[in-house]
Amino acid sequence: MTEATLLEIKAEIARADVMWGTEFDDKNTLNDWIAYANIYLGQAANMKASQTEQYTNLLKAAGLIVNAATRVKSGNIQARHYD
Repeated sequence: MTEATLLEIKAEIARADVMWGTEFDDKNTLNDWIAYANIYLGQAANMKASQTEQYTNLLKAAGLIVNAATRVKSGNIQARHYD
């Protein structure tokens, strides 16, 4: 993993924060975060996706996963409906 890739993931997290804000994120359960990441992972795996589209979708998924992991570690995540 390169430092440049990590910086791009960090930039993706910042971009998403500006776009969605934290109020939306504060309502997400772990299942929500995983579902959102899976959407982008599926798009990256699409056989018709260009390499640029694959990379962009992987960055978005990585940003979501890092954000979710950060929230789980800090305890700042909504309980799942069945917890």
